[in-house]
Amino acid sequence: MGTTSSASSAERSCHRSPPMGTLAQRSRLPALRHNCMIRLRRLQPLKSWNTFGIAETAAYGTVCTRVEQLHSLRRRRELHGLPLLPLGAGSNVLFAEPFPGVVVRVRLRGIRCVAESAHEVLVEAAAGEPWHNFVRTCLTQGWYGLENLALIPGTVGAAPVHNIGAYGVEVAEFLDGVEFWEHESGQFLWLPAAELGLGYRSSRLRTELLGRGILTRVRFRLLRRPRPHAQYPTLAALLERERIRHPTPWDIFHAVCRLRRQRLPDPRRLPNAGSFFRNPIVPARQAQELRQRYPELPLFPAGADSVKIPAAWLIEQCGWKGYRRGDVGVAPQHALVLVNYGGASGREILQLAQEIARSVWERFQIRLEPEVLILPAQAWQP
Repeated sequence: MGTTSSASSAERSCHRSPPMGTLAQRSRLPALRHNCMIRLRRLQPLKSWNTFGIAETAAYGTVCTRVEQLHSLRRRRELHGLPLLPLGAGSNVLFAEPFPGVVVRVRLRGIRCVAESAHEVLVEAAAGEPWHNFVRTCLTQGWYGLENLALIPGTVGAAPVHNIGAYGVEVAEFLDGVEFWEHESGQFLWLPAAELGLGYRSSRLRTELLGRGILTRVRFRLLRRPRPHAQYPTLAALLERERIRHPTPWDIFHAVCRLRRQRLPDPRRLPNAGSFFRNPIVPARQAQELRQRYPELPLFPAGADSVKIPAAWLIEQCGWKGYRRGDVGVAPQHALVLVNYGGASGREILQLAQEIARSVWERFQIRLEPEVLILPAQAWQP
């Protein structure tokens, strides 16, 4: 797919996507050519495939750069019955032990406008597109809405899986649907956003659909006219300091990039997976009881009778910010980020995370849940 700024006249009306269960247009793959065969590697090293820099291995590994290669993947007898794990940048995963199946590194690329109207534009991106580059491309084309999500590590395909969000915006607000290659049938299915079970940093793609196939492309419903969202406290404070009273989408984009660079360590220099824990959502009554004990406790509305509490604040109150033990630790800049200072194993990082979660429970009676995908899932035992 190539980047375009407009659709043909027949496509200009923004339309609803086909319902779940219907096949995507390319459900039948073309005949295999030599360059469409996958290259399979046994005992695939994973250290360079995850931003934590964990030196685990997978039983098999391959890189997918063309959708036609997925058909070849189904034909490999040695893979039959093995777990399947699609991986983008590996920026939200922790390998606690070797992966017993095949890891498919998705490197599908391309961005295109599907349809547009005076107010909206439907934009499709291949799952392997780097997320930050996609956000910047959208702004350059005049497609607005994702600017608060700038500089989030990872790929476009990971965005709906984890329903990524930052500075008051979630990707669910602009998601139209995804194309999903089902491994068992070999077919491409269209899954509308309404049927993805999108929640706070979660979706069906991360739970029941994990391992059943590979997300190949994502469609977004973006805005043609700017609608800046600058109410998030830290973002609003930065814009005020810079005397930007009426921020444009580009103002927000650059402000978010500055905030993330100030607060979060670069995984290329200090391996990490960003926010390790979700911010807990608790009943409003419990939050108010905690506020009486801790008047400085920050609270954010999270729906009817619910309140979101920053996990970083809870962790910092327990004394973990800047903590280090051997090659594992908590980032000095942000208590929500666990880091690998060198040769840490996945188990060592997992052990530290579980100790942090237990200490928060003992002090606040609040359970922390990992935002990072831990493999295997049963390894998480706080």
